Amino acid sequence: MEPHKLEKDERDQALARLAVYLRHERDEEWGDLAIRLLFDTIEEQIAPLHYNRGITQAQRATRELADVFEVNLEALKRMPKA
Repeated sequence: MEPHKLEKDERDQALARLAVYLRHERDEEWGDLAIRLLFDTIEEQIAPLHYNRGITQAQRATRELADVFEVNLEALKRMPKA
């Protein structure tokens, strides 16, 4: 499985949500094929951007946690008795 691809049930749910959006917000009734083609385009062109953003945010959070961890470890060091 590609990291930014959805599982079948997630994809089906996304397609249903897209159909509901088009119907309720745009007052448009799209066929199943048209919805799938639109979703495929979004998944191919836009999803990787969001995926990469998530990876970047995870890297940043990991670095911040590592910095805090390092500071806490430094604070645990003991000095030899004089």
